[in-house]
Amino acid sequence: MDISGTVVKKTARTALKGNYFKTVIVSCIFIFAWIVLYECVKITGAVAGPVAAFALLAAVIVFLIFPLAQGFVYYSVRLIFGSDCEPQVLFKYFSGGKEYLRALKLSVILAGNAAFFGIFLFFPVVLCDLTANGGLFKMMGAEIPSWASWLSVLSHILRIIALAILLSLMLKFYLSPFLVAANEDMDIFEALQISKTIARVTRREFIFLICGFIGYIVACVFVIPMIFVFPYFAAAYAVHCRYAVAAYNKNADGMSAAPSFEADISF
Repeated sequence: MDISGTVVKKTARTALKGNYFKTVIVSCIFIFAWIVLYECVKITGAVAGPVAAFALLAAVIVFLIFPLAQGFVYYSVRLIFGSDCEPQVLFKYFSGGKEYLRALKLSVILAGNAAFFGIFLFFPVVLCDLTANGGLFKMMGAEIPSWASWLSVLSHILRIIALAILLSLMLKFYLSPFLVAANEDMDIFEALQISKTIARVTRREFIFLICGFIGYIVACVFVIPMIFVFPYFAAAYAVHCRYAVAAYNKNADGMSAAPSFEADISF
């Protein structure tokens, strides 16, 4: 299945025409909310310690940031389908208990999967860190050998490998936020299953799309404020997902046992 990154970007730019300024406002709100919440976590860490800060950060991401990000996805989906887009759409999943629980359910499931895989993948990293800084030997009441510090290099290598594997495993769910936003009647578990099914053949194109934004990412660091580029990222993600679902449906028509999913969602 070939989903051209060039076509995705061109379609995303077309969708942004006439809505770019409003999308920048949405980006400002989202990024500002993240900065404020992160600073609150840092203050907590300074007072209560790193463990409390980590727990609070995880809670903030799951209960606040992800539902807000899901609202951004919903806004982007409306954008590419040509519906009216107003900045307040960002808070869709805070507009009612049912909407919030829907976003929270997806957030908890994705966070749970990431945590489950992360525990196993990062265990060797933690073990290397404890050995390198002498913590493991202190717990055993033994002297710290001279070679222990060299394990810090191995720890960095294992951390990169673990992170790469974790991202690869989680990519199978990358379509689920789009599916949940695009079809409000779709069950969360159904969206996750559909995402896994389609991602088997579209994950490579999505990775290529991300790589195609490396120049913009570098520009965000050194030249262009993120608020001006983030709308492009979000629109391209939504366009790619729409093409991925449509392409899968087209190919599924010739498969007797293949499921088919509605791609042309309207608001």
